[in-house]
Amino acid sequence: MENFYGFLFKDQKLKGNFNLNSTNFKVDDFLTKSDENTTSNTTSKLKIPAFLDITLNANANTVVYDNINLEKVYGKILIKDETVSLKNLKTSVFGGNIGFDGEVSTKGTTSKFNMDLNLNELNIADSFSKLEMLKAIAPIAKSVEGKINSKIKVSGNLGEDMTPQLKSISGDLLGQLLNTKLKASNSKVLSLLGSKVDFLDVSKLNLNDVSALFTFNDGEVSVKPFDLTYKDVAINVGGSHGFDNSMNYNITFDVPVKYLGSSVTNAIAKLTPKDAAEVKSIPVNATLTGSFSSPNFSSNIKSATENLVKSLVEKQKQSLINQGKDKLKDLLSRIR
Repeated sequence: MENFYGFLFKDQKLKGNFNLNSTNFKVDDFLTKSDENTTSNTTSKLKIPAFLDITLNANANTVVYDNINLEKVYGKILIKDETVSLKNLKTSVFGGNIGFDGEVSTKGTTSKFNMDLNLNELNIADSFSKLEMLKAIAPIAKSVEGKINSKIKVSGNLGEDMTPQLKSISGDLLGQLLNTKLKASNSKVLSLLGSKVDFLDVSKLNLNDVSALFTFNDGEVSVKPFDLTYKDVAINVGGSHGFDNSMNYNITFDVPVKYLGSSVTNAIAKLTPKDAAEVKSIPVNATLTGSFSSPNFSSNIKSATENLVKSLVEKQKQSLINQGKDKLKDLLSRIR
């Protein structure tokens, strides 16, 4: 410890290096509260003490933050100028572990944070249902069972309880799903998709090792198009949604013709083997709009199927015409 007497008698900063060991560390107890008098009322918000200029080598069995219990927390914490800097801080939580690097500052009128998070094999249902920030970024995750690896860069403002103010945050989340399956009954979006697309059993979508990039700012989340598979159907999904629950997604299905009904398969059966082999699949475009609680689905599967049948009939006609021309040529060559 440095400058202890200056801290006691001259109101100077307390400096030093400490080993912090705790069985149960409550963040709220460590932060001070400052009253801010206004003309209308008195508010109280958490403040990082300005008198500290210290380094903590932290090791705690449990850290309680925002009613979440972080287990086996260890790493380096720097406290200076009303700012807490986290250096390679790690914790076990939600069945996996998280690494933290970044800072939290209560200097000024608005508390701010800037953080890099490394999520390793977290339970998706637990983490995305209990953390409001993750729930807003990927609301569909509540219907996914399994684990996730993810890297998150996020910054924004903190409220008086030191939790992120969702409308202020910006950054990106890159996630990879592990050993997952969908629980369609938990999502009106997935239930609607399953009821509208005859060839798709949503609960059997293959999500293993699927990666997706979410970019968020001003309450809007943009999702870079990513690929899924269902049996032999390739699916591409991309779009956006808002923290207000609104959404606007585009889906492209590469649908094998065998799923398109008897009108298609009967038309293909009338083609030559060579022509039939060339007709494998067609793209079907769909949209999901509305909100996660009241979704709307539309697709061009009907018109795409009708256009395919027309092209198959035309191909069949052309094949018959070509056969007739060949027979006529053969007949004329014999006459000569």
